[in-house]
Amino acid sequence: MELQVRIIKVLEAQRFTSAKNGNEYVKNTFIGETQGQYPKKVAFSVMGEDKFNQMGIVVGGTYNVSFDVESREWKERWFTECNSWKAVRIDEQQQQQSATQQSQAQQSNDVPF
Repeated sequence: MELQVRIIKVLEAQRFTSAKNGNEYVKNTFIGETQGQYPKKVAFSVMGEDKFNQMGIVVGGTYNVSFDVESREWKERWFTECNSWKAVRIDEQQQQQSATQQSQAQQSNDVPF
């Protein structure tokens, strides 16, 4: 699935050690808000600090977030997670495109006499 959100908060990373193999894992969570008439807040989890750092999540940035939704049962209660595996910043790309277009427009207006 994919959703366009503006990042409103990045939570502190959770570190834990696996009881099975003793490996340390890091889970990062960020909160995004959808756009539109009735915005919704969505929490996305990312397993692995390196993957989270590659995403370059910045509060205030707008991203297309690709994620999987999974629900689990624990003691007859259900919990749902949105596990993100990709996030692409789109507001920065739009700003760069606008700046390039403005630069090209200025160059075409600078006609030598």
